[in-house]
Parts: sequence; structure tokens; C-alpha cells
Amino acid sequence: MPKKIIPGFYFIGNHPVLDFVNTKIAVKGQPLDLLNTFADLLDWLRQVSFITLEEVKLYEQKWGDTVQGVKVLESAAELRSYLLTIIEKRKIGEKAPDASIQFINQLVKQHAVISELVQSDDGFIREKKHVMFQKPLDLLVPVAEAAIDFFVTHDLALVKKCENPACVLYFYDNSKNNTRRWCSPKTCGNRMKVAAYLERQQNQLNK
Repeated sequence: MPKKIIPGFYFIGNHPVLDFVNTKIAVKGQPLDLLNTFADLLDWLRQVSFITLEEVKLYEQKWGDTVQGVKVLESAAELRSYLLTIIEKRKIGEKAPDASIQFINQLVKQHAVISELVQSDDGFIREKKHVMFQKPLDLLVPVAEAAIDFFVTHDLALVKKCENPACVLYFYDNSKNNTRRWCSPKTCGNRMKVAAYLERQQNQLNK
């Protein structure tokens, strides 16, 4: 029997918030959650540089087999759902539910962040650093902070869903003239072009 290959994470959103939304995908028309385990969540956070490899090992050892570690996956799914709701509501000119805003604010409310002065060749910069996470739920704080940045500084009208009806991935369209249509031109883009070509050929045969 051939080995089943689990899909990897998609980093096509042009922002961590959309990449987080894209951790729930569709495979053959069925939803698939890529954040299926605590290790999956840690791996995603590492790949977007929210935590380091050393922190992955530390948090896996501390919380990997705990009830809290399992429950944070439920909170991650809830945050992901709220983020998508905010995007979809604002894109059609509606206000996001208060619960979605409160959920984000509650995540960042009780977590400390420190600022450090860092000297560079050109002068000085301020570098924000999280105090060591005290509980598994704190792992979602960087995502919540990224969401605050995203909703304040980005035009949600430029958030688009891939035009392949079978695809559920979102991206921020920063292309020239905002003409991007696909999550990836090599995957969904090619599939849709081939489908359109075959449809044209079939229409010509039916004439």
C-alpha cells in the first residue's frame, strides 16, 4: 500500500494571519485541519518565526502530553474561525461579531511583551520580545498580535479566496494592479486553465 502523504502547511497568504487561516484546507472536497496535534501547532509557529526551534523542544517537553496542550488546539481552531469571520464580514461592509474581537483582545491582554534597544550599523531599533510563555494558550499570542497589525494596517478588500472552487485558501493580493486570482499559478492556476481549455474543446465538438 502506498504511503499516505500528509499535506504540509501553505505559506501563500502574504501575511501570517492568512497563513494561519490556511491551516484548514480541503482535500477531495473534505475539510482537513493541518493543526491536528500540539506538535503541528509548534511546527507552524516555528515556520513563521514566532518561536525558535529551541522553544519548540521546550514547549513540547512541558506541555506536549498535557490536557492544556490538547485544549490549546481547540482555542487555535476558534481563533482561526474568528479571524476568517472578521475578514469575511468586513469585506462585505459588515461589522465583525464582538465575540471575535474580544477573543483576540483577551489573548493579548494578560501576556507581557518587553522592548529591547538594539544597536545596528544605521543607529538603533526597538525589538519586541515576548516574556517566556507561561501556559500553552500563550502560544497563540503572536498570532493575535499579528491579527491586530493586519486588521489595522491592511486593506481587507485585497484579501481574496483562490478562484478554484475546490480550493479554500486565502491570500493578500499585493500583485501589480491587484490581479492575482489563484493561491498558486502552478497548482490551482494550471488546473483551472486546463479545465477551461477542455471545456472550450468540448464546446467546439458539440457545435
